[in-house]
Amino acid sequence: MSTTNTSYYGETSPRPSMTSPERRPEEKRRRKGVGAPPAAILDDVLFAEVLPRLPIKSIVRFRSVCRAWRDAVDGGAVARRRLELSRSSPPAMLVIPREDWDNNLAERSAELNFYRLLLADGGAPAGDAAAAAAELVLEKALPGAATVTHEVVPTHCDGLVAVATRDGEVFVCNPATRELVALPPGTPSVRDDAYAWGARPAAIAYDYDASRRSYVVARYFYREFHEAKDADGGNFVLLKCDIGHEVFTLGAGGGGGWEVTGDPPHPIAFARPVCTRDAIYWCADADYQQDDENALVRFDLRDRAFDVVPPPPGADMYSDEQHVAELEGKLYYVDYVDTAVDVWVAEEVGVGRQRRPEWTLRCRLDFGGGVFGSGEAILPVADDGEEMLVAVDYRKLYRYSERTKSLSLVVDMAKELVYQREDGSLLYGDGDGKFFKHHVVPYVESLVSTRGRQ
Repeated sequence: MSTTNTSYYGETSPRPSMTSPERRPEEKRRRKGVGAPPAAILDDVLFAEVLPRLPIKSIVRFRSVCRAWRDAVDGGAVARRRLELSRSSPPAMLVIPREDWDNNLAERSAELNFYRLLLADGGAPAGDAAAAAAELVLEKALPGAATVTHEVVPTHCDGLVAVATRDGEVFVCNPATRELVALPPGTPSVRDDAYAWGARPAAIAYDYDASRRSYVVARYFYREFHEAKDADGGNFVLLKCDIGHEVFTLGAGGGGGWEVTGDPPHPIAFARPVCTRDAIYWCADADYQQDDENALVRFDLRDRAFDVVPPPPGADMYSDEQHVAELEGKLYYVDYVDTAVDVWVAEEVGVGRQRRPEWTLRCRLDFGGGVFGSGEAILPVADDGEEMLVAVDYRKLYRYSERTKSLSLVVDMAKELVYQREDGSLLYGDGDGKFFKHHVVPYVESLVSTRGRQ
């Protein structure tokens, strides 16, 4: 016995009875196709192993899936895991081209441009178009109607870049997530008023103290600074100096503000600082040291206190030419020796404020004559033990081979790279690169937020 039913299209068709033998094979097929639901991925696996391996743009979009996913990304679980995974990846570098202030001191711009420096595997000869490329990561307009001087000093930590300017502003940016914040004004520095050149740098670091666990920005300032030339009219003599130091905690409650710490024990030079796991290292201003003492000033992040630590043995005194770098948690020091430079590397040994750098000579880089333009800008930016990349004079990138003990030019960043802007125009045309400084910083693509604790 059968009945009829009407389909969606108005047609009639026989409907088999519940006992009709014709239905049994169909039911078997249907039951065969409907299995148990797929096993759900546990949240801890999803947030620790799946999401952190996706492109950052995708992770940012996945924040809108549900509250749990948003909290995992914003709360730092995914960000921390991705940071762990990224440390095993090949080193990356950011290039921040800025017009040289000496070319036009008065001009300002309303944006910052961040480019990833892409190198061919194994490196190609200088002048080869395939040797390197500059990929635009972020072109970011500054908040509000803010503008920024051309002269900047960038520092990096875990994907965050702190950009300090000649006028004393500090911007913190994560190029990968496109976040950029302007920090509130810190304590004015009278020495910046006396010096028309250079930019007072700011260090960015992660404070591992269990009670804080946050990213901080540190800077120094001068309450008083008086100098005069000696009787011979050659060298400057420091008559009076009162230097201070302050830190800003990103994402601090109540809007946050700069917290004044204890004072540094020495005047600090206009040189880029670096952060290792436990401390920020500043270069002491050797022009004003007593008894020809050359030193580094170490700010312990846990104790929020200063110490003076020795540089590598025999390192000469420099102020603007003295530079330190940090790669893979190790402290690097560049010491100028005639036409060459010695690159030293240190492991921090000891506990707490007793930690000290234990120096080993990494290599000597002999550039011959005439390589230096600005003279002070030689910075290691990547080192895997076999090859080291060194940025020189804000223009060129060199490769040092441990196997051959030789130094070769990889790329002239001013002449050979094309810096394209979002609208397709070029940051500068042929030949204009000589008027730009190309700041290079080691870089890790991360989800670390400018807004708070991680």
